[in-house]
Amino acid sequence: MNPWTLRDLERNDIPRILEIERVSFLTPWTEEMFRTQLRFRDRAVTLVLVEDGVITGYTAAWIAADEMHLLSIAVSPAERRAGRGSALLEALLERGKARGCERTLLEVRETNEGARRLYRLHGFREIGKRRGYYADTGEDAVIMEHRRGE
Repeated sequence: MNPWTLRDLERNDIPRILEIERVSFLTPWTEEMFRTQLRFRDRAVTLVLVEDGVITGYTAAWIAADEMHLLSIAVSPAERRAGRGSALLEALLERGKARGCERTLLEVRETNEGARRLYRLHGFREIGKRRGYYADTGEDAVIMEHRRGE
């Protein structure tokens, strides 16, 4: 049994999520971006992973019709490589399935081989590129897709 639980994001979780953001990404999300996730729960899915009362990871997505778009996933550096990212991703895919999503899309930095490996492990496949997608570095994004039932 895992020592963590997964639940929906709550407003008072945002400061801790922002800490994880700042150490995980070159261009972290803002507080307002997470508040938007809360305001639009009808189309947003944001899950947190909690261990011993402390948030150690999260994932965020938007749903439009029968498609989910994975926007972000992060785990605190000290807790990485122990199944937490997989747990978050699996839970997010289950939420999408429960809400009728037939596929999930995402963009990932071309150089982020660890993330790309995680996504492939969970059935995502690379379907294209977005040239110069990341404004902070000009790096290309790899577009990945997961289809329900594959």
